[in-house]
Amino acid sequence: MDLSNLIQRIYDHVEAGEVDKATVACLRLARQLRDTFSVLMFLRELYPDRRQLGTAFAQETKGLKKEAVEFLWKSTLEHWIDERTLDFSLDPDLDDKNVLGMGVDGLRAEIGQLEKAIEDLRLPPGMGDYDTAAFTHKYNNIKAQYRIKIRACLTIWERIRTRCLYYASRVEGQIQSQDRTSGFVERVQADVNNYYAARSEAVYSKLQKAASLIDSTDPEDHALLLTSIRRAVKAVADYHFPPTAETVVGPDGQPHQLGDEQYLNRLQQFCYERFPSSASSKLLRAELDYLNVFVKRVNDVASKGVHSEVTHVEARQGLLGLYMFLSNLIGKLDSVPEP
Repeated sequence: MDLSNLIQRIYDHVEAGEVDKATVACLRLARQLRDTFSVLMFLRELYPDRRQLGTAFAQETKGLKKEAVEFLWKSTLEHWIDERTLDFSLDPDLDDKNVLGMGVDGLRAEIGQLEKAIEDLRLPPGMGDYDTAAFTHKYNNIKAQYRIKIRACLTIWERIRTRCLYYASRVEGQIQSQDRTSGFVERVQADVNNYYAARSEAVYSKLQKAASLIDSTDPEDHALLLTSIRRAVKAVADYHFPPTAETVVGPDGQPHQLGDEQYLNRLQQFCYERFPSSASSKLLRAELDYLNVFVKRVNDVASKGVHSEVTHVEARQGLLGLYMFLSNLIGKLDSVPEP
């Protein structure tokens, strides 16, 4: 099944309220895109049992480095706990009992069983007034507990439905953006998009904004594309090396400011500190040097306004250069353990 049909199937399941089926379809979509983070998130929705999840997790992360596996386990767990945390307690006597750890299949079954259990709580015939009052009080308390659980199940059910809808919508927009670029960069773009979509919404959104302008023939949009690239580079620097008031010695042996506006310095400093000297590291730094020259050109264009004449070739070259640099940066980060 092609991606468009699979996305449409997700939409159909979501509209029909078949959240369990939508989750399975999202898992299939994420696998086709090789979006490991999303694959693992949807596996968590399907496998609440830690042993089952561990087996599936190991299979999906086979071949990844230990640091990447640990990051994926921790980050997907944090997202899952956040999604399953309620703003009310499941037990009136325990304020902190507010995490519902059930799989998506179990949620639907639990709702049906609880509704049936409430219906079955009927007073036995022939009881006296005292017993009737006692049983009524007891049954009302039980029903209240069941309704709290139903509310919790419905809340999580709706959150998973929203996750499925967002993922289908996000991938649909991502595919539309990628279709506007050259075929040979589609894989690079998808890998970069998936990496930052899981880690930094700021970087991801700015990359998507830049990609949305690539097919325009309007010279003004070409200048806007260059501005979007500049903003994406700054977002990357903010993510990997946030601004600091300290002055540090850079790779050229000179002191450099690393404030908010010195994002090129910060990106250079990050690569310099993170990656030891090697042939591949030198290549990455050379690509960064090229990107720095390009961004400075963008700054010159921006100072003249978006109506400055910029060719389509320049704009396309800038976006390609950014994605290639980020792809190589991600590759280096995956191969070099964090200090």
